[in-house]
Amino acid sequence: MVHPQGNPFSAARQSLGKQLFFERRLSASGQIACANCHDPDLGWADGRRVAIGHNRIQGEMNSPGILNAGFLEHLFWDGRAQTLEQQALASWTNPIEMAGDPQKASRKLGEVPGYQPLFEAAFGTPEVNPERITQAIATFVRSMTMPDTPFDRFMRGDKQALNDQEIRGLHLFRTKARCMNCHNGPLLSDGQFHHLGTSFHEMGNFEGRYRETGKPEHVGAFRTPPLRGHSATVPYMHNGFVANLDMLLPLYNMGWWQNAPTVDKSDDVPLAQLSPLIKPLELDQGELADLKAFLLSLDGDMRYQSMPEELPDAP
Repeated sequence: MVHPQGNPFSAARQSLGKQLFFERRLSASGQIACANCHDPDLGWADGRRVAIGHNRIQGEMNSPGILNAGFLEHLFWDGRAQTLEQQALASWTNPIEMAGDPQKASRKLGEVPGYQPLFEAAFGTPEVNPERITQAIATFVRSMTMPDTPFDRFMRGDKQALNDQEIRGLHLFRTKARCMNCHNGPLLSDGQFHHLGTSFHEMGNFEGRYRETGKPEHVGAFRTPPLRGHSATVPYMHNGFVANLDMLLPLYNMGWWQNAPTVDKSDDVPLAQLSPLIKPLELDQGELADLKAFLLSLDGDMRYQSMPEELPDAP
């Protein structure tokens, strides 16, 4: 992991970031922390179709897991943040997520006796401010990696790490199933944005990357997710539309579907166009089972399962 020059790694900064990741006092209600949507017991996601935030407001998109997020060049499903520091601040202040006031929350944490020593250890002085809070959270998230799945061990030369069915699935992943067109490279993600047929005008954010770029080809296009640890983060897709692999793989096998205009479609947003990389696959049931077996080999050890002890309020 490469850490930004302006936010270098230290164990103290990582430890503080973990404390803040579970800190509900950052939110307007005092009840929501980063971990509400990124729960270690749920693959660092939340198990919901779409996230629930401040005042029980339902969000527009599914909460992705955070494993290996430090390697991404674009954060959020639509890529609107380029660093984890930006992402942390955006979620902290978003009125339908944590709805936090960074200055007010910083003052509140500064009055908690246990925090000033943690900030001094992490930054050299006990000052608590929004920049330091987002830097510490980002440092913690960068530590959340999954580099040692059975697939990784197989690629490093352990021939017994995958069984015969998983190896057949790996071959399909690379060839007939066409998965590697988008899920390639070290992260098993191209980091790009594609429309698969899952964006509906009636379901949350259907515009995707188009909101950021204004390019017609980006309507309905969302970032390709990395795959390590994916099975713990169901449901899948940006809108939580797909419940599990047994639903997802047949959709890819049939070639998804092309969007059709809806009755209430506004003329100011172009119609989403299915990615040209999506084709019917014609996999039989045995091949689908093999592909599923390989995808499950991308699971590994979930780190930092325990929650930190909550620091008490000032007396």
